[in-house]
Amino acid sequence: MSNSADIAAIQKHINNELTPSSMSDKRIAGIIGDAPSTYSKSPALWNAAFRHLGVSALYLPFDVNKNQLQGLIATLRHCDSVLGFNVTVPYKVAVMDLLDDLDPNAQRIQAVNTVARTPDGKLIGYNTDGEGFVESILTIQPGRRKSFIRSLKGLDVLLLGAGGSARAVAFHVSDLLAGGQLLIANRTIEQGQALAQEIVRAGRQARAIGEEETAAWASRVSMIINSTTKGQGGMRKLSDGRVTNLEPYSALAPAHPPAFSESEVSSPAFSERWLESAQADIAANHQASMVLAKSVPQDVVFYDLIYHPEETVFLQHGRLTGHRTVNGKALIVCQAVIALCRRLCKQELHARNMDNEATEKHVAEVMYASW
Repeated sequence: MSNSADIAAIQKHINNELTPSSMSDKRIAGIIGDAPSTYSKSPALWNAAFRHLGVSALYLPFDVNKNQLQGLIATLRHCDSVLGFNVTVPYKVAVMDLLDDLDPNAQRIQAVNTVARTPDGKLIGYNTDGEGFVESILTIQPGRRKSFIRSLKGLDVLLLGAGGSARAVAFHVSDLLAGGQLLIANRTIEQGQALAQEIVRAGRQARAIGEEETAAWASRVSMIINSTTKGQGGMRKLSDGRVTNLEPYSALAPAHPPAFSESEVSSPAFSERWLESAQADIAANHQASMVLAKSVPQDVVFYDLIYHPEETVFLQHGRLTGHRTVNGKALIVCQAVIALCRRLCKQELHARNMDNEATEKHVAEVMYASW
């Protein structure tokens, strides 16, 4: 049965153009965000995995404005060809109110990155980010001889940020610290405090600190994790509709990037104008970041959830000061394997006797090769 009507319905609620002729008769999956078509690796990874598994499905990017989100979710609920979808920045929290149910892990984290559609049209929210993060650091990834770290037990960990991705990492990391403590540094300390309190209520050790306390704590932990959007490639749309760029900044220091209206972004001289306005702030951010990175003992590891660009300023400063660093590539692959094999395609794989670790291992290898 053709899915052309579903594609046409979805197109009404997204900003990027889909090409229905290449999608006929296939199931649909995708990723919802503000602009995943401009940077997301997920379509390449999932489509390679679908081909490898012989699943007749296509994974697509869905660029969505805030005011389009509700309409898109309602449409996906009624599209019979839809398997499910992933959710990325900035909708991991906002999407929850639009779903029919949440699994216990997503309920605990209060953020969703994966949604499965049942045959009767119900949308069930999951979160594979935290589980994927833990697998990315504790298990040996394809092409590597050892894991990034051997254990989280007894470690103190500094988490930069308290948003949707941070919540997933915070809960899953704190589960494994066993005597260690999670420090949460966020630009607005109230949000960090709220997250820390939730973790403490769950019987784990966590404490919120102000952004200005980052330097004091960074030299006292074993791992620093960036879950903020500082360093993320591409233009970022703010809640007030204005646009800015966080790519030139390090997550180790404050950032106050200038923001402009969307209409100004299309100006031919916009990039030059933005950089001129941001130059002094970028310089201050880099200086503070490098001073901090130099003060951190070299056995402290740096992990950035960002994978575009491959090396953020945060990771560059970590590497240049002698620290082991890793970006979010392994996390993206690990959480995608979980989402595909254990959520969206679980029933089909089970029916084909492929619901097992060997299949997940092969899917991970295919996704890495398709990066």
